[in-house]
Parts: sequence; structure tokens; C-alpha cells
Amino acid sequence: MKIANVTNIDKNRNNIKNSFIDHQFEIFQYAMDGICIINATGKIEYVNEAYGRLFNVSNFAMIGKSIYHTHNDELLLKGLKNKTRMRGVIKVDNSCCVGAYITPLMDNNKFIGIMAAYREMEKEEVDDRQVVHLPSSKTETQIELSAPFKKMIGGSRLMKRALWSAEKAAKTNSTVLIRGESGTGKELVAKAIHHTSNRADNGFIRVNCGAIPSNLLESELFGHEQGAFTGAIKRKIGKFQQADEGTIFLDEIGDMPLEMQVKLLRLIQEKEFERVGGNETIKCDVRIIAATHRNLEEQILEGTFREDLYYRLNIVPVLLPALRERKEDIPQLCEHFIEKIARKNYCNAKIIEDSAIKALTQYNWPGNVRELENLIERLIVLSEGETITIDELPSNITNLYRANYHESNDDGLINLGKNGQMATLDQYEMEIIKYALQRFKSFNAAAKALGITHKTVAFKARKYNIVD
Repeated sequence: MKIANVTNIDKNRNNIKNSFIDHQFEIFQYAMDGICIINATGKIEYVNEAYGRLFNVSNFAMIGKSIYHTHNDELLLKGLKNKTRMRGVIKVDNSCCVGAYITPLMDNNKFIGIMAAYREMEKEEVDDRQVVHLPSSKTETQIELSAPFKKMIGGSRLMKRALWSAEKAAKTNSTVLIRGESGTGKELVAKAIHHTSNRADNGFIRVNCGAIPSNLLESELFGHEQGAFTGAIKRKIGKFQQADEGTIFLDEIGDMPLEMQVKLLRLIQEKEFERVGGNETIKCDVRIIAATHRNLEEQILEGTFREDLYYRLNIVPVLLPALRERKEDIPQLCEHFIEKIARKNYCNAKIIEDSAIKALTQYNWPGNVRELENLIERLIVLSEGETITIDELPSNITNLYRANYHESNDDGLINLGKNGQMATLDQYEMEIIKYALQRFKSFNAAAKALGITHKTVAFKARKYNIVD
């Protein structure tokens, strides 16, 4: 079966001919099997509704994301890495096993991606020898976290699975690569790994690779000798030496310049380095935890990230879910932030009314947990009463809630606010696209309901930042 027209894009980017798969898969929407299609860089081009039901994920929120930043399974990752056909059984939880079939997609003998098909299996069909035991295969009730990880708020399945993977990594000295969107708590997880490890009594040193100018990063990491360059009036001890026998956290590793990547690779391999302007070889015993919100696989193809360094860092991957993927954690997070901010400001904790909590859970939180915490602090500071009401929330959060739940006596299509105010045409368009995707869960289904093409829905959803 010919499943897609393949187009070649981005010919001018380092002359890489990386074909992406067009979004013409309506036939799969009616399939009973779950379908996931990714391109050669690991970016999700398509998932159908059956896939979303099998793995309890939102299909429209996944499209366009890297498979490393969203739900994934070991067979799909192996199929992408090896570019070969694979089959196996994925144990989703104690009550559900899914048969998986991985097929590479080729265009003129060039690898362009993977199509994976998934079908739920009856218990008697499962051969235990075929089962792939995923890092996330434990159920919610089986996952018991240690004290440093229990400080991280979140009882959702996705969050507990991510923390369980991180805790297992903490018991080793292996390099860890934490991946997730900005604001998902990557640094908190890195600290929890350090405090759970056998290096907890030694230093935890954080370096933001994207915040330090490239000409200063080598000195910051490795130090320099007196007189090594203009302004080097005395010897400086670098971050790696400060972290000796402890942990160094390299945040935003995807922003590290290529010339520094080479030197970091040598340090990982040889466990030694020289200061800038020095000849002395310094040994160091450091556990590296790296983090990024970027698609490193795509950067490798672009030539901006070294493939050998990627494999050195990605020994134990930890994938943190976005807040929109674990909205059931929002009430608990709100309670935690209210108590935290009240202690910081020496004031009484406030209560958020139920309708406000419901409105918060409807919002997609592009800034993730950090955005939620900042909003809670603003509400506590500005709210005059003891209860935070829905009317005190920003309009961009309440609009969707009111569209879904607010009862109106107006029988017309346009329901004005309490004061009769009008919104702009773009705001109305954004809300109807957001509502359709929230209700119908896919570009195709939303497009049929709205009477437009799924490409128009996808374009509008990205235009208004409803999905990334």
C-alpha cells in the first residue's frame, strides 16, 4: 500500500536531503490498530486516535514533537536507530499488552522514517519471551520513589514513570540526559538524582551552556591559568574541577558550541582536561547530567551537534512530560505552590475555587510548571480576598473554560462576556480551533467538524501556539 506522498524539503540546510512524510493519512483514522509515523529525525508526523487510546496520550499534541520528548517505546526507538523491521510485545501495564510492528519507510533507497502499528493483545496470546519490558512499564501503584524524588509534585502516571527512570539512574554513575520542554523541572530532577546517588555528600555544580558566551565557556568549564588571555589576572578553577567526585549539571547542552563539544567528549572519554593556557593535565571524577529542550537528533543532521557526543551523553535518557500531558497534577501543584509562596511572603495560604481549578486544567500551559508557579504567585499577591476566583484568572485561561462550561442565556452562536465585550476575529478563531481539538482530539476529526481541511487546522493550531 502506498501510504504517503514524500516531499523533499530543506535542500539548502547543509545539503541534507531529508524527506518528510506528508500528512495524508485519513485512511488510518478508521483503523482499529494504533498507528504512529515518524520521520528520519524522530519527529512525529502522524498518530491516529487508536494510538492515543492505547497509550493514553493526546494525538494532536504529539504531532510535530520529537519521539524523545513524548510517549515512546523501546521497539520504536530501536527501529529508528537500526532502520530495520522489528516486532514484539509491549507491556503497557499489568492488565494490557500491545503487539508492535515496526516498519522502516524508504524513498529511492533512502531511509525517511518509521511506521509503527500497535494492536492490543489478549493475555493468552502473549508469549513472555517476546515481551519488551520498558523503563516505564511499572504501574502507578508499583512505583515507590525515594525521599528526594517524592519532593517532586505529581502523581500522574507519566510523571511517576519519568521519576522512576531517574531514580534508577541515580543508583549508577552513568551519564544521564534529561529531555523535556522548558519549565518541566529538569534541574529539579538533576538535583534529585545527585542527592540520591553515592555522590550526594559532594558538590552539585550547575552550568547553563546557553547563557555563557562561547568565548568564555571553555574557561568557565575547565578554568584558566594566570595570563592565559587579557583579563586573566589570576588562576581560575573551572566547574569540572569544582565538581570533582560530585555531579556537574550541563543545562541546555544543545546550545554548546561545536568546538566545546569536542573538548567535552575528550573529558568524558579520558576523564582529564587542561586549563586554558595551561599544560598540566588534570584528572577528574565527575558524574555528568545533561539536559536539553532541543531535538538533538535533528541537530546532528544539521551538523550542529556531534553524534559521538550524543551517544556518550544519552546513556540513560529521562523524558519529562509537559504539564499539558499530566493535567491531573494541576490541583496538587496549585496547593503546593500556594503553601510555598505563602511561606515565602509570610502570609496566609489562600484557597482556589473549584471553577478556577477547572479553568486551569483546560489551559495548555506552554510555559509548563514554571508558568503555573508564576501565575499562582501573581494571584496570591494581587488577590484581595481569601479565595481566588475564576474572575481573577487571566482571560486567555478562562476563555476556553467559559466556552466549554459557562451557561449562557444567549441562543446565538456568539456569546458575549458578562459586560457584552467583543473579542477580535483572531481570538474567536483561536478559541474555536482550540475547542475543536480539545473535543475531537485530532486534526482530521476537528477539520471535519469545522468543515475545513486538516492542514488548515494544523496551520491555525501552530499559528496560535495551541500545539508546538
